[in-house]
Amino acid sequence: MSVDVSKPGASVPVHRVRFVDWSPSAITALALSPVAWTESPAAGRSVLAIGRDNGNIDLCTWCEGQSGSIAQGWSPVWTLLGEENYKIESLAFTASASHLRLFSTSGGSIVSEHFLPSSLTGQQAADTRTPTRTLSSHGGAIWSMAASPTGKFLAIGCEDGVVRLIDVAGDAFEHVGTGMHVAPRMTRVASRILSLAWGPPRRQMATSNDSDDDDDEAWRDTYLLGGLGNSTAAVWDVPTGQLKSRLTVLKNRQEHTIVWSVAVLRDGTLVTGDSTGRVTFFDARTRIPIPGATFQSHTAGADVLTLCVSSDARAVYSAGVDQKVVEYTHVGHAWAHTGTRRLHAHDIRALAMDPPLQLGPVPSPSRVPILLSGGLDFQLVLTPASHASWRAPNHNPVSSSVSTSFADTVQRRVSFVPAHARDSVVGVAPLHRWIMLRRERSVAIWALRDESWSKVWELELRMHSNLGAAAISADGRFLAASDLYETRLYDLGSGTPRRIRSLGEAVHGRNAPAPGASALAFTPDCTRLVLCTAHGSFVHVLQLPTSSEAPHLLRSFAQHRSTRTALDGRVLSGGHGQAAATPTPIVLAAVSSDGQWLVTADTARRMHVFHLDTLSHQRALATPAYVPSGACFHPTHPSLLALVLPTNQVSFYDLEADGEAPAWEAALRRDLDAALSRIREPVVGCTWLPGPDGHASLCVYGPTWICTARPLTTLSRTSRKKRRSGHVVESDDAWSVRTTFRYQPLLYAGVLPSPSGSELLVIERPYFALAPTLPPAFYRGAKYGM
Repeated sequence: MSVDVSKPGASVPVHRVRFVDWSPSAITALALSPVAWTESPAAGRSVLAIGRDNGNIDLCTWCEGQSGSIAQGWSPVWTLLGEENYKIESLAFTASASHLRLFSTSGGSIVSEHFLPSSLTGQQAADTRTPTRTLSSHGGAIWSMAASPTGKFLAIGCEDGVVRLIDVAGDAFEHVGTGMHVAPRMTRVASRILSLAWGPPRRQMATSNDSDDDDDEAWRDTYLLGGLGNSTAAVWDVPTGQLKSRLTVLKNRQEHTIVWSVAVLRDGTLVTGDSTGRVTFFDARTRIPIPGATFQSHTAGADVLTLCVSSDARAVYSAGVDQKVVEYTHVGHAWAHTGTRRLHAHDIRALAMDPPLQLGPVPSPSRVPILLSGGLDFQLVLTPASHASWRAPNHNPVSSSVSTSFADTVQRRVSFVPAHARDSVVGVAPLHRWIMLRRERSVAIWALRDESWSKVWELELRMHSNLGAAAISADGRFLAASDLYETRLYDLGSGTPRRIRSLGEAVHGRNAPAPGASALAFTPDCTRLVLCTAHGSFVHVLQLPTSSEAPHLLRSFAQHRSTRTALDGRVLSGGHGQAAATPTPIVLAAVSSDGQWLVTADTARRMHVFHLDTLSHQRALATPAYVPSGACFHPTHPSLLALVLPTNQVSFYDLEADGEAPAWEAALRRDLDAALSRIREPVVGCTWLPGPDGHASLCVYGPTWICTARPLTTLSRTSRKKRRSGHVVESDDAWSVRTTFRYQPLLYAGVLPSPSGSELLVIERPYFALAPTLPPAFYRGAKYGM
């Protein structure tokens, strides 16, 4: 296939690549930030944390399309990198006084708190080089974790059969001691605690001894429900720690039933999901199964691994190893099975509902609920989940389907490839025609030939955490790779990769490792490296070594550490322009084609422009509505910058004209908006495609689509016919916009030089190439006549 560029009839060849063997990581846990349970739900949606099998945690915020755009959903803004041998087993958010905190377990005996960017936490946290703080369980491996409705405690179910409480009120992170209104430990049971859920809180009068409560009335946590491995579930009284009752589930004659998942509704109804595939509802008062409310909706023997309660507590959802998600709704005075969907191709490990269930007395949210599910098939699935008793407006935030009912709506699969160019795992050395792949612990490099390819190097890097950033110079001589703690620079020009150990000394002025980087970029002339530190938010510009010299630091910039925001308060596309209280991670660094301009952006949406020739800070750009997905400079007009947002909006800047957009920007943006507003998948990145006579076309791409815009003076008759068939958008300013969905899912799209000029490099990672790497799925069985 050829992509049109520049002039009528002109095209650029496409080099399609599928040999890059990148593998995403399975989703093992989902968590949504709670709405303060004493307050009304906010207008926006919750912060989403996605825990993965490789130990990474993706932090995502909701992006709402503007100007009629239908591109909306959760967009990753930052990734917390997993430590060595770390796997996310469970996640929990707590919130108090607008302070958001995130905790995780990895299957070991440690609970970790992850320090979040200040743009997400809402608190002026101190700058720290420690990414987490940890606490031992004191009871062996942790099998389950749950945050209390009041946000003051974490409950952990341990290997020794004891549930322990951790105090997380305020900024605390320690085991509950004596003298508090809760017991530090629950009564031991003869089983591992495999799942946990808190009961609804109770309001009571505070006493003079309750120094932690300022109001006359205080909310107190009441009880805990735990799923066990001996065909029972246990209920503990939190104030005393005593075992109050046991819930018995059906079991097979040969072996015990494992209660993998539990939930508690607002009225105290208890729900269990077990290894036989059954979901059972228990009466809140008698703690016995409700007649007619034991459901075998999952395949017999298919473990129910996760339960989720709807925002209004009128529906419950279950999922497990048979790839099904099942809905149970309270109809009249009884529970009924109201829907079954097969949303995944493999085991479902986690479910979450936005808005999340609030066990306190808060009004039902007005937003259409969205059920999130994830598992071993790598994909996050979003499904509208309103039900018969739902009274909110039925605007569908996920798909174009009119229905928002779980049973008959259309789900949306979020692509498993990186969602932004700033998170790209691919780099290209165009002068050598090399492709670099960043894996979790290694870097691979291939060489492209006309009709073939070959592996050049495979570098196994012994780092303390997963790799978070990597870049290769245009001539293929230098490779930079970084984890959370250290950046390493390699010289590839001597035939064998050689580590340049003086990089840390160049940054620090002493013999020490170079700081970890959140973004790395080489200048096009391959003489400088831009290193944006993961902690501290510094922008270091380093001169790369020659054959006889060591690298040295040219300049360090600290603008991203400042609380100053956009120049003269301008805000783009509805952004708020709020000042960040502490340094926030830099997630994007782009260098112009002549090496003169550098643009950086952080998670607080602050953007800064630096002049690399004079090594000076030039200006701050207007704050966009969301963290940019990608940026690219024009190949022949290096001061011209294109910026793309996850809502499929494109903005243009002329950095030599005080950041103002060029004259033709309005026409091009109008045509792009007309084309991209009909695409639901968010934009991933952008690049300019060089053409003859200095002309260039803009290529914007998403996970499943590529859109090109080329300048024209007139459109041919053929183009006008295609316009009527919906493939071309024509404007008076002579821009032609074409969109193709032929290439997917896309890992990368960029330009490579070729003997005939240039070509568009498209790197795909099809799901069928990943499926053989997965373990065997649960046997579905054959059903006929249905």
